[in-house]
Amino acid sequence: MSCDIQNGRAYPCKDAIGGIKEVLWVKHSSVDYGAIAAGAVSDVDTAPSTGGSITFYRWELSKNSGSFQQNVQSSVENGTVYYEQVLTIQTPKLSAADNAELAEVLKNRLSIVVRDNNDNYHVMGYATGAEVTGGNFGTGTAKGDLNGYNLVFTAEEKVPAPFGPDFTDATVVGAFTATTTISPGY
Repeated sequence: MSCDIQNGRAYPCKDAIGGIKEVLWVKHSSVDYGAIAAGAVSDVDTAPSTGGSITFYRWELSKNSGSFQQNVQSSVENGTVYYEQVLTIQTPKLSAADNAELAEVLKNRLSIVVRDNNDNYHVMGYATGAEVTGGNFGTGTAKGDLNGYNLVFTAEEKVPAPFGPDFTDATVVGAFTATTTISPGY
């Protein structure tokens, strides 16, 4: 098998910033993004077993309170490489309703769309899904401490997270194969 290198890369402009704005999640078993072309997916469809419509649940984040990393994991001895995708989010203010919702969310294997501060969308867990691997619900100690949620999700994928379509653009979302709802909406 040949692993051809096809492109180089010039040094890019310094116009990107770090961090993430929000995440959108849905049960992994209910969504199909279609094939990856040039590192991106452009459509959202329901998985064949579900049919109909799909709802992505949106969680907005405070500034500077989340990160999305893709760690390359490689074994020279075994000839393998995969991408460990790690999403860490922090969101303030504990509530009974959020506790109940998160108790259900965290039981699932998820497909998570991460919107970064450059308005790029990254599809975490594209092929195998993402799962919660840690975190806490906490009140903090001092008055200025976080009263809220710290959550860590992890996925292990054969390829880096593909870029996704703009979920804030109603014309893009309206063109998806599946009838798609974002809750809460934009």
